[in-house]
Amino acid sequence: MEGPVLEELSVTNYALIDDIQVSFSKGLNILTGETGAGKSLLVGALGLIFGKKGNPSYVRQGCDEANISALVDISGNHEAQRWLLDAGITYEDDQVLIKRNIKNSGRGSQYIQGQGIIRSQLEEFSSLLFDMHGQHEHQSLFSKVNHRKLLDKYGGLNDDVLSLYNKFQEITKLRADIADLEEEETDLGDKLEELNRAIKEIDSAALYDGEEEEIEKDLKLLRNTDKLCYLIDEALSFTNGAKGIVQYLKNLTINIDSLSHIDDVFTPMIKRVKDSYYEMDDINESISDYKRMIDFSPEQLNIKEQRLSEIFKLEKKYGATIKDVLDYSIEAKKEIDKIEGSGNNIEALKGRLKLEQEDILQKAKLLSEGRSKFAKELENRVVAQLKQLSLPNVRFVVDLAPRKDSNGKPSCGPWGMDEVEFLMSMNPGEPLKPVKQIASGGEISRIMLALKSVLADVDSVGCLIFDEIDSGVGGEVALSIGEHLKSLSRNKQVLSITHLASIASCGENHLKVIKSTDGTKTKTEVVKLQDDQRVREIARMLSGECNEASLNHAKELLGIC
Repeated sequence: MEGPVLEELSVTNYALIDDIQVSFSKGLNILTGETGAGKSLLVGALGLIFGKKGNPSYVRQGCDEANISALVDISGNHEAQRWLLDAGITYEDDQVLIKRNIKNSGRGSQYIQGQGIIRSQLEEFSSLLFDMHGQHEHQSLFSKVNHRKLLDKYGGLNDDVLSLYNKFQEITKLRADIADLEEEETDLGDKLEELNRAIKEIDSAALYDGEEEEIEKDLKLLRNTDKLCYLIDEALSFTNGAKGIVQYLKNLTINIDSLSHIDDVFTPMIKRVKDSYYEMDDINESISDYKRMIDFSPEQLNIKEQRLSEIFKLEKKYGATIKDVLDYSIEAKKEIDKIEGSGNNIEALKGRLKLEQEDILQKAKLLSEGRSKFAKELENRVVAQLKQLSLPNVRFVVDLAPRKDSNGKPSCGPWGMDEVEFLMSMNPGEPLKPVKQIASGGEISRIMLALKSVLADVDSVGCLIFDEIDSGVGGEVALSIGEHLKSLSRNKQVLSITHLASIASCGENHLKVIKSTDGTKTKTEVVKLQDDQRVREIARMLSGECNEASLNHAKELLGIC
């Protein structure tokens, strides 16, 4: 390991913490302190950096906001580097600053390199850097779901699991689409009949765009034939006959022509009068022609009115205009084509579903084979780790059983066709049983540490944090845990919050949480212990006080590690 992943943690106005900066080193970092000193506060601050949900109660009394920041090193962590690249976040010298802000108003914010992000993004990014084991996470070993996740993580099978899960999502949607189409199909007969009836009615009407306007124009004439004829006759009486305008203009033309022979001033008028005569004569002929064309009959009026009524009826049913009615017919024909093709769509979807199901079974089979292979490896490596942790007779088995449906038949689910469960036997001759049935608190701690150690070899995470991994143990077992943590810290940065001197003595960087008060305010501080300070702290942890015996014992422990 080149250097620490977590280089520095700064906490301001967080609970009892006023303002602290904590520097971490590579290797094994130990965090100790008396009960109630505030070790859990530091763990909580780290949790916020890891994307845990904030709370206004975290803000120090009398302050508006709490601020937590962490300087981390991502050198060699290609997954974290790729994540930042995808998020469009730049960095220099492999160092990244994470900030978290919690306001007493309830609002908060989070940043990576000054760029605002949502909390889930922070959680995702931090998971690539840190693996934190809290005080209550022993319970995760009791869940078969977590057993499967741990096996898949160890075997590097997560991408295969995700691929299978995505396929399951696809066929779930396919099934829903098929069900929807089949449900719709029951109503398609009535729908087809309705559409065909509409098309037949529209097509048989032989409508054309503009027909309605033409009919209304014709009806206007037909309904006003008597008045029209009267007005035409009156107009012709003005233009025609011995006293009509045409005859008067003809006489005027002769008169002007005669005048022009006497005085040429009338000569230009001849053409003008003749033009008026010809124009009026043409108008007279046009009116006469129009009169001859009038062909009125009650039958024709009735036919036109019936046709207009038919058009209105179709427009009421299918659209506001003839164009809308014709468009309705076009869309109805398209809908029929779609409906008639839906049967083929259902069959096509069923065919695709069959292929996808075959693909899923193949993927699940390969995943199951991978799990079977890596289960044996995981068993052997966990047993080896547990023996180093003072469990020499332990048996550990990763049991793979076929997944079954509600009817008890083997089935494949979104996570595969396997049920994964960790079985153990702590003593020779004892049968294998689920972990939750046989392991004590101290044994659970060691099993968890063994799993974390094994997974650390295949995980890109560079910093492991253990909050009281020593719960329920003491004596030689605690010392073996300390030595194990130290061994683990050769390749990973490790931070262990502990109350056991035998574990604290194995650390390379010892930090102590101290709570103090001036009578009005209480605050929590973190100090790095130097040689003598460290001896005295371990002595305190051994006996509750610093006396000659505890100091000598502390020096002895420090010498062992």
